[in-house]
Amino acid sequence: MQILLTGGSGLLGTEIQKLCTGVLAPDRAELDIRNTSAVAAYVTDMAPDIILHAAAVTNNRDIEVDPVEALDVNIKGTANVARACLGTNIRLVYVSTDYVYKGDRGGYAETDELLPSNLYAWTKLAGEAAVRAVPNHLIVRTSFGAAQFEYPEAFADKWSSKDYVDRIAPKILEATTGNVTGVLNIGGPRRTIYDYAVERNPDVNEASLSDSSLDSPVDTSLNLDKWESVDD
Repeated sequence: MQILLTGGSGLLGTEIQKLCTGVLAPDRAELDIRNTSAVAAYVTDMAPDIILHAAAVTNNRDIEVDPVEALDVNIKGTANVARACLGTNIRLVYVSTDYVYKGDRGGYAETDELLPSNLYAWTKLAGEAAVRAVPNHLIVRTSFGAAQFEYPEAFADKWSSKDYVDRIAPKILEATTGNVTGVLNIGGPRRTIYDYAVERNPDVNEASLSDSSLDSPVDTSLNLDKWESVDD
């Protein structure tokens, strides 16, 4: 089974390659997903069984200032990957974000209302729309961070199911190589960003959303019932 991984140099892509040797992970020079014909040719030549599409522009602060690259990568690039899968038996797995949910109450199931709170999440939701054109598709909504929290402060009043990439990557790989289709939430336990942070960095200080200039959702925690049924 050949897996083609986009975004192999990213946080998740790096971890996936530790777990699964033999993954085909071209860099941008080898495969620029913004180039429609190049993507089509690469997929035709390599004929992967699965594409795990993790390439994305993710820094919302930068995206809000200049959205061009996010439009090109997150929307057009994803559409190019989806288009290359049409008419084949390729399974397309797309890494999306918990930020596509409204973020005001938490406990979101895969069928709940979608209302992104920032431009990054809107571009990821647009990518989801493209992926749905592929019959054998899986959209993974998740949130993860580096193996250790790297910032001096963390929000004590913001909730999510965010977990460390070394915990999330094996779950995504399992879902990728499995049979589940449609949409799947993957994450850790519901907790504040502060509680998440101090698990591996006890020196982190508490911060409050009220002290931040960012418009950030209060609770994007996930209902993981579907994942738990798949994982059994």
